[in-house]
Amino acid sequence: ILSHDVNKFCDKCVRVEVKEGIECIQFHSFIGFKSMREIILPNSLNNIQKESFIYCTSLDNLVIPPKVRCLVGSFQFCDNLKNVILPDSIGLDMGTFDHCKSLNSLSFNNLFATSNSLHDCYSLESIEVRDSTCWCKSSDGVLYCGDRLIVYPQAKKDKCYRVLNYVREIIFFSNPFIEELYVPDHIWKIYLDPCENLKLIRSENKIFYENINGIVKMDSTVIHLRAR
Repeated sequence: ILSHDVNKFCDKCVRVEVKEGIECIQFHSFIGFKSMREIILPNSLNNIQKESFIYCTSLDNLVIPPKVRCLVGSFQFCDNLKNVILPDSIGLDMGTFDHCKSLNSLSFNNLFATSNSLHDCYSLESIEVRDSTCWCKSSDGVLYCGDRLIVYPQAKKDKCYRVLNYVREIIFFSNPFIEELYVPDHIWKIYLDPCENLKLIRSENKIFYENINGIVKMDSTVIHLRAR
């Protein structure tokens, strides 16, 4: 277990290599290592505890070893983190990468929780669920769980998007590119962050949201999560 005090290196360390044989990185071990650009993790590692790497704002690439079975909130607020490689066997809590503003894409096999769900990932363009047996799925870079759309990536560049037909609930983060969203007739709730260029949400038979020249008409099905 990584138990020695590393806090004295917090402001200086640029590269960290954790020795082979270490099995656990403990809670808050590397919190606030703002100069650390690279972390090399050993194949012996099987546990990365919650918040162990939060606020590592210079970290830009991450490879998780194959024995690590889950990640929960371990890499939040890593502002410069662009690329993440996850092993097939890992289970991911989607809140693990909240506030990673430079993260481009995320590909994984298994999701076990959706807490917070990639908030403030402004550069995220796509999400891929590789394992077809997972309880959640991806379609065209968008994450679905059950009958809910839970993450539409904030940097996805499509102007129009058609939601899968079986979906009943949508959680839609702010996206500057989307202009038209097409939803099923039976949709019962749309939780919508302000999207600056969104002009229309409609189904085959009904208009749920319309923005014409700044005049917004909104059905009660649509709930704004934040004010502009």
